[in-house]
Amino acid sequence: MPSAATAEREARNVGQEALSAQRSRPFRVLVRIGFVARALTYGVIGGIALALALGAGAAPASPNQQGSLSLIARAPLGRVALVVVCIGLLSYASWKLGQAAFGRGPEGGGSPKLKDRISNAAGGLVYIGLFVVAVRILLGSSGGGSSNPSRTTAGVLGWPGGRVIVAIAGGAFIAVCAYQIYDAVGGGFAESAKLGEMTERQRRTYMTVGRVGLCARSIVFGIVGYFLVRAAMSYDPHDAVGIDGVLARVHHEPLGTFLLALVAAGLLVFACYSLFDARYRRL
Repeated sequence: MPSAATAEREARNVGQEALSAQRSRPFRVLVRIGFVARALTYGVIGGIALALALGAGAAPASPNQQGSLSLIARAPLGRVALVVVCIGLLSYASWKLGQAAFGRGPEGGGSPKLKDRISNAAGGLVYIGLFVVAVRILLGSSGGGSSNPSRTTAGVLGWPGGRVIVAIAGGAFIAVCAYQIYDAVGGGFAESAKLGEMTERQRRTYMTVGRVGLCARSIVFGIVGYFLVRAAMSYDPHDAVGIDGVLARVHHEPLGTFLLALVAAGLLVFACYSLFDARYRRL
């Protein structure tokens, strides 16, 4: 049985090998492709949602992650693009999980603070999920939609204290929304950017699209929280909706068309912000 010192040394060697892999140029290039994949995904979601809000007839796909990736796959050379998207998303997720584990990325991005580690771990898991969706579409499988949150919520509501649990989950989403908006307005996101490599005009543009885009994406989390809280209060799991299907649900709510158009435009700005990140983010 290996001693504690041996186990610690082996763990340290594994960590060093992982950091070395993250510092390699090919990995950093793949992560930046992941930012482009993020921009493409959110840009298509925003475009579909905006067309839906403006009443441009039947939308070509659902205004969610699966719908946007399906639309990409149907385009000329779309399957080739989707393969690149899959590689980028997996690399991006690995980078986020690496930041969660090691506290810092290969270029000094990230933070060793607990809240930032948790945020990076959550982000990594979200993009692992998006990678899985992309792979299923690439392989011709049509699964996973926005109905799963309703089934999950229905199960939780049946537990002792289930309504409280669902309400707390909704409150957590709303809290994440509030914090992310606070961070966006305060410009905290710029701490991980290579501002020194930007011109003055590029910095002003980056700060503007970052604030607007991150606030728009945060609002999506807040709306998910609202629907979860509503499900807890009404004891109806059909009121619950996940991130993947929130925009389609919003369209049918009071003032939904206005809110959908506002969030859709913001997600298009977030796509532009992601392209800035692809070039200037410290990994």
